[in-house]
This record gives sequence, C-alpha cells and structure tokens, in this order.
Amino acid sequence: MDETESIILDEAKLEDDEAETWSDEIETWLEDVQEELLDTLTASDETTTDAEEASSKQPAWSGPMTPIGVRFQPAGKIYHFVAPEDMGLKKGDWVVVETVYGEQAGQVSVVNAQLPEGITLKRLKAVVRQATPLDMARFQLMRERAARMVEVAKEEVKAQKLDVKVFAAEFTLDGGSAIVFMKGNTGKKDLTNFRRRLAGRMNCRVEIKAVGPRDHAKTLCGYGVCGEERCCCRFLTEFQAVSIKMAKDQAISMAPTDITGMCGRLRCCLAYEHEVYKEEAKSLPRLKARVQTEKGLGRVIDLDILKAEVIVEIPPDGPRVERERFRFPADEVKVVS
Repeated sequence: MDETESIILDEAKLEDDEAETWSDEIETWLEDVQEELLDTLTASDETTTDAEEASSKQPAWSGPMTPIGVRFQPAGKIYHFVAPEDMGLKKGDWVVVETVYGEQAGQVSVVNAQLPEGITLKRLKAVVRQATPLDMARFQLMRERAARMVEVAKEEVKAQKLDVKVFAAEFTLDGGSAIVFMKGNTGKKDLTNFRRRLAGRMNCRVEIKAVGPRDHAKTLCGYGVCGEERCCCRFLTEFQAVSIKMAKDQAISMAPTDITGMCGRLRCCLAYEHEVYKEEAKSLPRLKARVQTEKGLGRVIDLDILKAEVIVEIPPDGPRVERERFRFPADEVKVVS
C-alpha cells in the first residue's frame, strides 16, 4: 500500500469516527431530555407511552372524525389526515402523523379541511397523536441532524466528484430514515454508491430526491426583485405552468431580467393577473386594428389594458415621421374594417 492510499484510509477512518461520536452525542442528549420530559408528563392525568411503541401502531380512534390539513414545511404542500373532533386541534397546533417514510411532525394548517374530489375520510390516515414536548424535542434534534447530513452529503459529492448539488435534508421523528434533496444529473450507479455511503456514515436509511430549480429556490428562500420574500417560500404550495404568452398578453418587457425569477425560470407572478388581462382585453380593439377617433383615422399600436385605453397612431399609413401618437379611452374609438 503506497503513501497516498494510506492517507485516504486514515481520512475515511477519521470521518467515520466523527460520525460515530456525533451519533453518541445525540443519543446521550436525547436520553437526558427524554428522562426530564417524561417525569413532567407522568405528573398529568394522561399516561404517556414510549415513543417507539407509539410509532409502531396506527391509533384506533373512536367517535366522530374531522379532516385536517398538515404541512411539514412553512409553505409546503398540504397533506390530509383525519383526527378525532374531541382532540380539539386548532390551526397552528403540532401533530405526529404516519407517512410513507415513517413518523413525522407537522403543523395543522387547515381544520375541517375540504377534501380533494374522490377522496373520502376512510382513505385518510389518522393522526397518531398531538405532539408532546418530547416530540418537539426530537423534532428540533432531527433538524440539527439534517443540517449535519447536508454537510456530510456535500463531502461525499466532492469526494466522488458527482455533478450534483445537495441543499437540504429531512429526518423522520425517530431518526431512522432521511430524505436528501439535490439537483443535477448523474448516473444511477453513482447515486446508489452515494446513497450507501451516506447511509453508512449517518446510520440511517437514506432516500435521494432530485428536484427542479423552482423547488430548489423554494427551499433556499430569499427575496425577489420586488423587495418581498419570494412567493414560493411564503405562500405558494404548488407551482403552475408559466409561459411567455402570459408576459406578452400583459405587455411586459421581454428582457430576461424583467421576466425571470431567482430560480432562472419565468416568474410565478406572471400568472397571477393573466386571466384578468385576458378578460379585459376582450373589450378592446386588437393591435394593428384601424379605428376611427375624434382626431381622424388611425391604427392601434398598443393597449393599456388595466386603464381600458388604446394608443393610436395617426395617420395609419404614410411616412413614420409624419405620424403622431394619441391615447384614447377604448369606448371613444370605433373599429373600422
């Protein structure tokens, strides 16, 4: 074995030792917190069950149930569950629910939610329990562990020379499973090796999820050119299709800096008022239409849709230097054939 290989093996051993030390620190801290919180909880009339036992069972609630909407991210997609009405959940409460990845803590965003078409209460999973102080302690711990996961993932990306960018991670409440979010292109074989290395270093099951530039920008958050916090991380739960035609219909400049967002895609806000512009434009003359005005015959060269006004060039033909431009209310001009 040459000197270079020896150095690489030593570095790998140090990384594994560091990951093991981090894991030991987490478990020690959690055990201490768990003992203190359990002492507090046992003083109440309710009996607190062990977290691992609760996670392995789906609760059998009795009585009337109500649909609720739960978010796992501040402006994330809303997922529907059912909860007993006597649980008394309110908007903003934290609950523990069972997902395909395992138990996760989420925040109630809608009470008495309206279910999507074709979905009934029987098809929804029930809330496991309202989040306890112990659950919230675990939740905060897993957020810190997720930040460590991102650092480890970036180290592996650099070591394996992958053409990807890791920017976020999420853990289940018990820490047994994690989702790593990334963007970029690489082979399936490379990702498999990458996932196995991460799982070994963090001692958990790992799933790699590739997302697009819009979801990447949503995770990073920040501010847009309008000076407000980005719509995607403030209130947009799902992205809709945005096209160049929307910008043209609203007479917006086609300069890339005017229609492109921080994600490198067309701005989501182009779709907000598009339907209004389309509806109002139906009552206005079309571009290049000939119209009769109080100043004579002219040709429509532009529209101010929100003000219901048209910009007319008079006369409609002839040398451009001889033409003048006038602004008229749409109801004061008449289209001529």
